[in-house]
Amino acid sequence: MEQHIDLYQDNPLFTGVEETSLLPLLQCLQAKKSTYTKGTTIFAAGEQVTKLGIVLAGRINTLYEDVLGGRSIISSINPGQLFCDAFCCTKDQYLPVHVVAQTDCVVLLIDVDLILHTCPHACRQHQLLSENLVHMLAEKYVTLNQKMVHLSGRTTRRKLLSYLFEQAKLVDGRPFAIPFTQQELADYLFIDRSGLSTELNRLKKEGILELDNGMFTLHLAPCAGNDCDN
Repeated sequence: MEQHIDLYQDNPLFTGVEETSLLPLLQCLQAKKSTYTKGTTIFAAGEQVTKLGIVLAGRINTLYEDVLGGRSIISSINPGQLFCDAFCCTKDQYLPVHVVAQTDCVVLLIDVDLILHTCPHACRQHQLLSENLVHMLAEKYVTLNQKMVHLSGRTTRRKLLSYLFEQAKLVDGRPFAIPFTQQELADYLFIDRSGLSTELNRLKKEGILELDNGMFTLHLAPCAGNDCDN
């Protein structure tokens, strides 16, 4: 676990935990490192989950599958980020989504009960984890609300521009990459891939979007009214 010490230090779950206490704390939590190949289902929908995970390498997606077998990407989780933290804290702890390795990946799994119920020593380092977990769950709620803003767009154009504009704001308008292929972006925004491709080409022709070697540059101020659809 020592090779990922920087990821642990940068993870909000361990905010305030002293570096010298990290590895002993992970041992106290009985943290287990696991490796998965691309396409492997880490947790399946309907499964009871009691562990939260931290991505140490690679990327994973959470996927929702409807009754007709159609799949939509709910979220994409990168190195240093947590997954299943909200689900494993619920009372029933049953997953409504699949958790799938988008690439070959390495994850760290921790039983949430060992976080919520501190060790017999009641050390300050352990208590910090419970506080940090609450803050992180609140931030995820905010992120989910932001996705709902994207999905509230009534057209493919509005959904796409809402998402791209948010990504551009995160880097102050500089060129940016996104963690999705075109099919995955269509799944994430709940739109048809062909419609997404058409809209991307349209935005490039209009000079609103530049796409070079996977890097996006957006030339757009916040839209109002029907401007997004013009």
